[in-house]
Amino acid sequence: MASIQDVPPTKLPSERVPLLPERQDAISSERQFSPLTLLIPLAVATRLTSTLPATTLLEVIQSVICRLWLTANDNFPPGGEISKELCAVPEVEKAYSAVISTILIGDGLAAMIACSMISYISSRLGRKSVILGAVAVSFLAYFLMVCSQYLSGWLGATILAASLLLQAFGNPLIMMFMVNIYTVDISSAEDRTPVLSAINGWAILGQSVSFAIGGLVTTKTNNPLIVYYISISVLGAIFVYVLAFLPESLPKEKRDELRRQRLAQQNVEASARRNLSSRLISMVAIAFEPLKQLVPARKEDGRRNWRVVYCAIHIIIAMLADSYTPVALTLLYTTKYKYDSAQTGIMLTTLSLSGVFCLTYTIPSLIRVLRPIYARKVVLPEDQQDPSDDTAVSTSTDLLDVHIIFVSWVINAISYIVASATTTRVSHLIAVSAVGFSSAHTPITRSLVVSSVDPLKQGEVLAAIEMMSSIGAFLSPLVMGSIFTATISSQPMLVFYIHAAIVIAAASLLFLVRDSDRYQKPPQTQD
Repeated sequence: MASIQDVPPTKLPSERVPLLPERQDAISSERQFSPLTLLIPLAVATRLTSTLPATTLLEVIQSVICRLWLTANDNFPPGGEISKELCAVPEVEKAYSAVISTILIGDGLAAMIACSMISYISSRLGRKSVILGAVAVSFLAYFLMVCSQYLSGWLGATILAASLLLQAFGNPLIMMFMVNIYTVDISSAEDRTPVLSAINGWAILGQSVSFAIGGLVTTKTNNPLIVYYISISVLGAIFVYVLAFLPESLPKEKRDELRRQRLAQQNVEASARRNLSSRLISMVAIAFEPLKQLVPARKEDGRRNWRVVYCAIHIIIAMLADSYTPVALTLLYTTKYKYDSAQTGIMLTTLSLSGVFCLTYTIPSLIRVLRPIYARKVVLPEDQQDPSDDTAVSTSTDLLDVHIIFVSWVINAISYIVASATTTRVSHLIAVSAVGFSSAHTPITRSLVVSSVDPLKQGEVLAAIEMMSSIGAFLSPLVMGSIFTATISSQPMLVFYIHAAIVIAAASLLFLVRDSDRYQKPPQTQD
């Protein structure tokens, strides 16, 4: 599993030094690993800790709801042992369903808010500070979860609610956004796509480990809190690791320049906002500031540049169809083929491991082979081909990214149809492995988006795309879930055909992306 380790190490004496692979020529004895290599443990650990307690969380929530209901109805057993039969009542099931729905809605809203705030705060304090803050929030969330299990009544429920609120701001999407934004900062235009692919692959490795050991640990120990103890320990270690070893990816000079640009824009807008209500609206609008990057900018010829808009529409439509599909496939296997938790775990682990192999090895290798072919199709001005310039753009055409994304979605669509149509467990695993090999569309779409704007604005546009992605993920259970629920008995494969049609249509939209619309350095002028 390559690509990241191929980037040479670098010396980073202070946060003022840009972290670009093309400037990592001198190998320092003080730092033997590149920032990209140092980022791998963070990517693995954050995905591991955000998914490890996932199944156990449902059990904990159901237990708390059941205890509250039994206490309120004076049915709490004298010994304190609560059997499953006592909780198998309609009132508990309805309350449990309502809480889970609320959590899912909260996760979607939290992802939108968190991505915006991470972009805003990190552009002022740096990426490292925000990463440390997010890790600390997740640590506190799991600590409160453990505490809630040692408290009874409404006090325990209140602590649990506080834990769930904090966990909403540490979900996998948000953690991966921080990893991606750091990766974009320290990658050159030429290396961005394979590096994003590889770092996402390493993150999925953490997820596959959590699938493999999460349920097993809980089952063997019969203690739902063990996974939280493990997550707390890992988060504590990764906090110290980031503090000690991970360098800042957004130098102070760039943060100052970005702040100057924002102040200039705010001064212009302030002239039209003199009353109190307008100022309050302006303050609230900070939470949605990244969405400004979706407004089509004017090119030199006066026409609008719709490139980022096309990408945003693509991501929201694709996520609307794709987010619920793994859940639908799992439900199909458990209901029709009677998968137990162990078989479901094997299926999910197979899906994750195939994604790891695809992202960390297959895609970087494929890009290395195809880039010379695509590089001949575009010629950039000389002032944009300086390899020592951190604002230089890629010399290869964007068609390379678009083609890989499109093929990935086609593989994704066909694989889900095959996975739902086959009848043996071996064929299920083969089809699910093919689904994992379609995972390249996620990091490469992000690479395509950030190549559309000024390097100083890449964090903001990435936040905007993640906000659009969270909207699609939020709508997916409402749309695709409703279809699957209505057809699971009569036409269980219908939702997978609909998914295929939608994602291929969304992928086709990216063929509207043009090289001429990506970011171009301002022409150099002679004094």
